[in-house]
Amino acid sequence: MKKRKLFILIFIFIIVMGITYAFIYRKIEYSKIPETQQVLPTDNTKVKPEINTEVKSVKEITSDTKKLENNNSPKYKIINRSVIVPEEKTDNKKVVLLTVDDGPSSQALNMIDVFKKHNAKAIFFINGIHDGAHKGVIEKIKEEGFAVGNHTWDHLDLKKEKDTKIINKEIDTNTNLINKITGENPKFFRPPYGDTSPYVIKYVKEHGMIEMNWSGAAKDWEKSARKKDVFISNVMNYIGPGTIILMHEHPWSLANLDALLTDLESKGYSFVDPKDIVE
Repeated sequence: MKKRKLFILIFIFIIVMGITYAFIYRKIEYSKIPETQQVLPTDNTKVKPEINTEVKSVKEITSDTKKLENNNSPKYKIINRSVIVPEEKTDNKKVVLLTVDDGPSSQALNMIDVFKKHNAKAIFFINGIHDGAHKGVIEKIKEEGFAVGNHTWDHLDLKKEKDTKIINKEIDTNTNLINKITGENPKFFRPPYGDTSPYVIKYVKEHGMIEMNWSGAAKDWEKSARKKDVFISNVMNYIGPGTIILMHEHPWSLANLDALLTDLESKGYSFVDPKDIVE
């Protein structure tokens, strides 16, 4: 009888020790797992796989699509600050770049409507001094997908100005205004009257802008160019692959713009989108 009790006690002791050992071992092993991976050992614990629930907005998807389209678009470079050429020799050479100077003005948005009719884009080179009288125009130019270029604050002839502090201020004040309105610095710069200097060229490049003049002009500063045939012939008589065309925000320029673009298209020319211009 005593032997039987002793056997039972030994048996119980072995079972208790086994359970204790298993518990201690499990706890030790669990403690080795990094805290970020530990799951409490309870019956109610359910381990769920991590799922990325982030959903892109329509705006983000559209932005991604535009980036893809932009990457597939032919790229162009400005040569000698006056001609635009494709980066790849196999891309279309019969292109022109449209530019409009001395805004913003009340003509800009109407000109944009004409450009859109022809699926054309342009660079609007603005003088910041005009913004006060035409609030909202620069912002609208940007919203419509057109480039806003720096044309100095007050249309100062930079080649004649010898004080570099004044030159810097003319350029920087305009850049700051464009950045404030559009959220980004201008990509392009055009010196007033096409007058530049080694200092201006260097300063503009150091500030991340591509400087350009033009190689064809409507000459709409001349009274004769108010006539449609003169306005168009001023451009078409000197047109060629890569021409950078200069116009201004004059009422007569707006009136003749549709006819000019139609004539360019009839001669097989297409229009470079400024976003496709690279350094």
